[in-house]
Amino acid sequence: MSETVREKLKGLRKVFETQLPGKILQIEKSWDEVFREGWDPQKAEETAQLLHTLAGTAGTFGFSAVRDAVRTMETLLRTAIRDGVIPSAGGHLSILKAACNETAASLPTPAPQEPTPRLIQDQPENDEIFLVDDDPLVCESVATQLRCYGYRISCFGTLAALNDALKTTTPRIIIMDLSFPEGNVAGANAVTEIQRGRKTPIPVMFLSVSSDFSSRLQAVRSGGDAYFVKPADVGRMVDRLDVLTARRPRVPFRILIIDDEPLLADYHATVLRQADMVTAVVTDPERALNTLIDFRPELILMDVYMPGCSGMELANLIRQDETYVDIPIVYLSSETDVNVQLAAMGRGGDDFLMKPIHPDHLITSVTLRADRYRTLRSFMLYDGLTRLLNHTKTKEQLDIELSRALRQKTSLSFAMIDIDHFKSVNDTYGHPVGDQVIKSLSRLLKQRLRTTDTVGRFGGEEFAVILPDTDERTAQRILNELREDFAKIRHTSREGLFSVTFSCGLVSVLPGSTGATLLDEADKALYEAKRLGRNRVVCGGDGEATHE
Repeated sequence: MSETVREKLKGLRKVFETQLPGKILQIEKSWDEVFREGWDPQKAEETAQLLHTLAGTAGTFGFSAVRDAVRTMETLLRTAIRDGVIPSAGGHLSILKAACNETAASLPTPAPQEPTPRLIQDQPENDEIFLVDDDPLVCESVATQLRCYGYRISCFGTLAALNDALKTTTPRIIIMDLSFPEGNVAGANAVTEIQRGRKTPIPVMFLSVSSDFSSRLQAVRSGGDAYFVKPADVGRMVDRLDVLTARRPRVPFRILIIDDEPLLADYHATVLRQADMVTAVVTDPERALNTLIDFRPELILMDVYMPGCSGMELANLIRQDETYVDIPIVYLSSETDVNVQLAAMGRGGDDFLMKPIHPDHLITSVTLRADRYRTLRSFMLYDGLTRLLNHTKTKEQLDIELSRALRQKTSLSFAMIDIDHFKSVNDTYGHPVGDQVIKSLSRLLKQRLRTTDTVGRFGGEEFAVILPDTDERTAQRILNELREDFAKIRHTSREGLFSVTFSCGLVSVLPGSTGATLLDEADKALYEAKRLGRNRVVCGGDGEATHE
């Protein structure tokens, strides 16, 4: 944990210590009102809420005696509310005041787990991929296809040749057959030896004719990162290679914290930011929906008890919007009743964490859930060939971005792109080459556009691009640059090198725009670009076109 973060957490504890006398006075007043003129269930619920909030905050900042005292009081009130039995006020306030006078425990500040860096980031600057297979035809076939995607491939027919090469060169990744003359799992055994003693293991993908459990298990035990059965789908191999050879650091998880206690929310946000996560904090449940639209979290960390709207109610409300039906909701609460915890999870929640929670445990729990969400969502949202958003999710994202632009009164441009004469590409060079062309354009769009932009495969050879905070003139310039550069790319086929162009229809948001009207106008502009001769960008509504 950095010294800056450590000081921030100590500062938050100091603030809580300063606020504690006022919180105790507030509870004392509310507690007296519950019993002053007879039992008042409504006032008891409000008081229980105050006690619940203080229990979570006190425990987090090390005031264990205060936490235990208020938990006892909260349990008393909630049991009475549930059973309809009037409790005795007893001497609980005296116990609470005594607890406040005790020396508070030290703030728990054990270092949170640091995010595990991508292994590939520690590899030497070498883009070469080692392909190891004793069948020369397999080697040549796989290598030829992978080279079409821009990978540098070196082939080895024996394990001995591979070991000799490793003495002088560390590849970006090894693609290894599982079976060799030395044995059915000789490839896995060789990988185990290769990785032995290495500070940073080399990522490994296995190729095998075997799909049985035992073979896959041996590959996993040796440290394999992926497993493909021959004849391998090269498109899927390329998708995995794109991940394993990625140079850019992993995109931080986006975590939304909803808690009516600002100090506690700030504490948890600080812990997660220390672990390189991006956080947003909402202390008023009524602001949650707008923040969901603007922030686009990958996990919601939410308290159960909040005034005006409980966490369970808010979770139900969020789940009613299909856009957020799959987002993980993790309750973080000082609630100890297992029945209440299960009830909360049954009303839209995915997990339940107890306050106070050790920083390491918070980071690990959030990371596991967010990572799982990101992985599963990628299968639901993304096109298998290009890893771009699919048709449905692109339309949903357009609606989200349009809603944000209209609400914030910012610019937004939307473009439809279509590869020119693509049927001729498939007829002339074959569908595998056509797939390479599609993937080439998808890569160009992803590499050149901002991370805040959205690129989707709308179907076949058609793509959609959403450009937030971008006016039409700027969008036109960007798309023309992309169009010109795509035309310069040379694609490989058995018949030789060839190039392809694309046409584009572009529109920008106007008052009254809807997702449907933007799609319709962009499609009409794209049709006009085709009619005018292709290889150009046409802006919807004015017929303006640009091309070489």
